[in-house]
Amino acid sequence: MRGIRLGLLALAAIGATVLNAAAQQTAGNVNGRVLDQQQAAMPGVTVTGTNTATGYNRVATTDAEGAYHLTALPVGTYQLKVELSGFQSLTREILVEVGANIDVNFELQVQSLSESVEVTAESPLIEASTSSVGGVVDTKRIESMPLNGRQFANLAATIPGVGLSFHSDPTKSTQYAPQIGGGNGRNINYQIDGGDNNDDTVGGLLQLFPLEAIDQFNVITSRYKAEYGRSNGGVMNIVTKSGTNQNSGSWFTLFRDDSLNAQTETEKRNDVEKQGYRRWQYGGSFGGPIVKNKIHYFGAFERTQQDTFQSVNTQGLFPNEDGIFALPYRETLVTVKGTATFNADNYLSVRYGRNENSQPYAVDPLTPPSGWGDSSNTFNSINANYNMVLGSAKLNEFIFQYADFKNGIAPLSNDLRQTFPNGVGIGQNPNTPQATEQQKWQFRDDFSWYISGKGGIGHGLKVGASWIHEPRLFITFATAKGVPQFTHLDDTLDGPIATVTLNDGFADADIPMEQYAFYVQDDWKLTSRLTLNIGLRYDYIDGYQIDQSTNPNFVKVQQAGAAGLLAGIKGLENFGKTPKEDSDNWQPRIGVAFDLRGDGKDVIRGGWGIYQDVGYTNSNVLFPALDANGAFGPVFQVDDQDGIRNPDGSFFKVTDSLDNIRDQNQADPSALPLFGQFLDPRLEMPYTRQASIGWSHELTSTSVVMVDYVNNQGRDLNTRPRLNVRTDPNSSVRRLEFLGLQPNALGTRAASSYASSDYQAMIVGFKRRMNKGFDLTGSYTLAKGHSTVGTAVDELNVNNLQDATLLYDDPRVDGPTSRTDARHSGTIAGIFQLKGGFQLSPIFIFRSALPVSITEGIDLNRNSENNDIPVRAYAFDGLNSDGTAKFKDIGECKTYNCGRGAKRTQFNLRGSKRFTIHGSMAVEAIAEVFNLFNAQNPNTFTTTRLVGSLDANSPNPNFMRPQEYAGDFQNPEQRVGQIGFRFIF
Repeated sequence: MRGIRLGLLALAAIGATVLNAAAQQTAGNVNGRVLDQQQAAMPGVTVTGTNTATGYNRVATTDAEGAYHLTALPVGTYQLKVELSGFQSLTREILVEVGANIDVNFELQVQSLSESVEVTAESPLIEASTSSVGGVVDTKRIESMPLNGRQFANLAATIPGVGLSFHSDPTKSTQYAPQIGGGNGRNINYQIDGGDNNDDTVGGLLQLFPLEAIDQFNVITSRYKAEYGRSNGGVMNIVTKSGTNQNSGSWFTLFRDDSLNAQTETEKRNDVEKQGYRRWQYGGSFGGPIVKNKIHYFGAFERTQQDTFQSVNTQGLFPNEDGIFALPYRETLVTVKGTATFNADNYLSVRYGRNENSQPYAVDPLTPPSGWGDSSNTFNSINANYNMVLGSAKLNEFIFQYADFKNGIAPLSNDLRQTFPNGVGIGQNPNTPQATEQQKWQFRDDFSWYISGKGGIGHGLKVGASWIHEPRLFITFATAKGVPQFTHLDDTLDGPIATVTLNDGFADADIPMEQYAFYVQDDWKLTSRLTLNIGLRYDYIDGYQIDQSTNPNFVKVQQAGAAGLLAGIKGLENFGKTPKEDSDNWQPRIGVAFDLRGDGKDVIRGGWGIYQDVGYTNSNVLFPALDANGAFGPVFQVDDQDGIRNPDGSFFKVTDSLDNIRDQNQADPSALPLFGQFLDPRLEMPYTRQASIGWSHELTSTSVVMVDYVNNQGRDLNTRPRLNVRTDPNSSVRRLEFLGLQPNALGTRAASSYASSDYQAMIVGFKRRMNKGFDLTGSYTLAKGHSTVGTAVDELNVNNLQDATLLYDDPRVDGPTSRTDARHSGTIAGIFQLKGGFQLSPIFIFRSALPVSITEGIDLNRNSENNDIPVRAYAFDGLNSDGTAKFKDIGECKTYNCGRGAKRTQFNLRGSKRFTIHGSMAVEAIAEVFNLFNAQNPNTFTTTRLVGSLDANSPNPNFMRPQEYAGDFQNPEQRVGQIGFRFIF
């Protein structure tokens, strides 16, 4: 371990010493050959690439094979000029995108009357030498499409194979999350200017940036190269804007009001008037030269002030708590960036970003504010990228980044907590209060060079290393302290109670981590038409195997494992072994790209590889760390899924004293209060085995069609299965009771890595770049995803086991992924430039119904886990006039998540008119409508078929009824209008 660390530090130091150059993390490459009219190689030709906006230029000279390489060009539009004495010079304009490898060949002719020829051909639509699957979203599309909330990640949905949803963790309730490869956004590697921008606590995107500051981003959905790590789903590589030689900027203001909106479906069903909706979103940018062609600056700012309202109806249980409640949301985004070109071979960029926001937590149409929280977040990041070109075919890029994050979630009440099968919840939210602090220092170095061979063949080699030093990943979690929590078995106030919990104490934990990575990549051009992308990556993370010697549960399980007392208990096989970090994370990757005709218009691509992720701590080590470092958890816990009873045999009620059932307490009040979780001593990091094969075909010079098949097999997925069930329906003894765990309850369990997932998809995409005022993209995905954790490759589910003795070997738990198994999904988006400066930009997003976890609602097998799947599966089929749900039988229920919810559609439209004031100064008037057709988009269904105890149950009248609709918190909008302007100068 020490050798790894010293080696990495030495490599980083070398990178810092030799300076560096903008490699594929933040730039693109242009390669090609220069030939004469007889197709013979022309050595000694000068090829100059000049950024038309900044004056930055790079010069290369062709080698003996006529090959040239302009590596690490910062993104932008370049003029390529090819010159050789005695021959006509050629110029060509080309767009260099982030992560691109563009092949541009030239044919020189003997000089005649014309000394220079301008080639008007555009950038290639297809990269003929890469096997990766994905695409780029550029500035024009970012500025032209209707973006709800101005979050750039929305536009990832225009890339074939990418879906869109909200972040699944409530701490990021207003943040959109792209869905790639069967995951829900937590398994994507987000890079901003080459730096890590991932939340290691709950997964997903860390910091947001002003939309005015985003230049372009590259979304790689499958088969990414070895330089990309810490992801088993996809990569989003974002580059922020830089200043140019022209002083320029922008200012925008966007406004929403309830007069522009439709009434939400929940408001209609609660028989309340359309509520107020007021949103101001404003900001701008400014940039320009400090020294022309040398030093530039850029800054952007964005502010959101939103005041909306949520209608709450507790279904007659708590009428005094019903009403309309405010949802204030505030966010401020700031980015400042400077760039310096010391000479053609040295380039530096430094960027600072800050993000502050506050938003409601856990808002729900069935939960009044007493069950909500108040979440606030602060993010900072400093990124420095210093680059050096070491000759025309060698370059180095060194990236340094510091980032921090603070989150706090406070409760809005300290009332006792009650939850009901119909989804109603009241009283202090059980996940509040809590807080998170995260600090990261990243040092990264990438070195690449190209070795030319005969006839344009050769090797594009790249090696690199990264060290992420995370000295602070701090959590406090004193949730619902001193507040009793009750779970009802039916939808009445006086009905039977299934669980009672009371927490006490205090817990915090710091989980520092070190993330190390090394890789080597060879893009081997075997012939002018055939390229192999071969790579090997290694990742090592130190910090998961925390010291658990102070956690009495871990000590007991370790002792039992060493004594052989856990033999045959699936999920506990590793206990008794010495704790050890996952260290076998070698990730070979191989891909092939074959240019069928050698003209870049038909390319077959495919490959296979292993891709490791970073297990976000909320899925594994967070609660074991709290138990090892704190003293918080249940001091009183009783559960009986057939109804807790008083000593006289009557059902226990909320109004009864806890003393009545104290003899049933599963927690020892004299012992250390604990959550009851402990970490597998051989926890593995999740990874996928990815395979893909595809074809890209250029239909015209401006349009291309793509077809890809992808298969992602997720393995070693982190989860926390509930093993401590009751195995005898006539006994209250739990399966692990012999270990003396504290508390002796269902939730006392190990964090482990035994789950798996599989995702298959056929993806069809079409892209027409802007031509004659018309830009269009479209995609369709036919997919199937299933997982033994019930959700996705980056999620976790703790209560889906039907037989804990089988763990995930039980075929009933290998069910559809609840957040991403939409059989059909797709996007159509376009930009239409009309006469008179008018522009229309529609985007339509659709997906078919997602799975839902239908359960019986009663504990039929009496194992204390109320999750039994029914005999038949049902799908939502609309609503009756009385508000109850229609549903149809869709066959036998063989697995968890066997039901189906509702389809979702969203049609957004942006219209604008540009008014030129003077020169480049203009005003753009903007009108946008989100969910133009006011689709209801039902969501979050009540999926318990029966209510009540085992001996006295009845059909659930709310079965398959949606709890949320468009316009509710953390759901797509109802029809919402927005007007505004954007001033450009």
